[in-house]
Amino acid sequence: MTQLTTIKRLIKPIIPTTLLKLIHYLWSGKSASTEYEIITETIAKELTLGWTATEIPLKQQQAFAPLLQQMYAGQPRADFLALVESIRFITSQGTANPLIIEAGCGTGWNQEILNHLWQPNFRYIGLDYSATMMALAKQLYSAIPFTVGDAMKLPFHDQACDVFISGTVLMHLLGYQQAIQESRRVARQWCIFHTVPILQNRATTILRKKAYGQPTLEVIFNEQELMTLFNQNGFVVRRIFDSFLYNLEFLLHEPTFNKTYLCEKIA
Repeated sequence: MTQLTTIKRLIKPIIPTTLLKLIHYLWSGKSASTEYEIITETIAKELTLGWTATEIPLKQQQAFAPLLQQMYAGQPRADFLALVESIRFITSQGTANPLIIEAGCGTGWNQEILNHLWQPNFRYIGLDYSATMMALAKQLYSAIPFTVGDAMKLPFHDQACDVFISGTVLMHLLGYQQAIQESRRVARQWCIFHTVPILQNRATTILRKKAYGQPTLEVIFNEQELMTLFNQNGFVVRRIFDSFLYNLEFLLHEPTFNKTYLCEKIA
């Protein structure tokens, strides 16, 4: 249980909901994501380029640096483990030395995570739609190929890779249905939809938030709707892994979770 959850449980009986929201916003000032609100798709269209802001890459890298240090100290975060277990399962099915393409790779830390926590041979290509993000990634990992591109229109031929990772990017796309289609097109067999925020009862909901101080959009998926989308695109979900705590109950009035979905193409 997080310290914030403990505080909320203690004070919830005596403090109005509006004040609880204020407490959450003040607490969230310590995190990368702040100032959440529910919005319409029309408003969200104005936020589609939020992650291309030039100041985000360095701030994000600075936020991930201590998480990588914790990993090297033997305390990897849950999403790190979810990715590694997904790849481990895939290779156990006979895919050796896989070519991995990751969309929404940020500054490329996931290939570092795989190198440390998994280690067997793999080849990796990173893609992000932020040119600034890709420039920083190339500085940090000069031997790794990175390219600028759109997850909804991938610059790769059909069945280009053994494993396609949608790396914490589905949640930032209004065109997430198209991104799922493109993921399937580019992968030969396996897709990992990594760290997807979901809820159980409310319909898929679009939010505005500030990410590292920059206004961006975020999609919280109804899990059944998401599973239907996977099925409609010829995927079977082979494994589901829990990711790090991500509870927006203060805003959406039900618990939310992060999960990683390991999908196999079947049609």
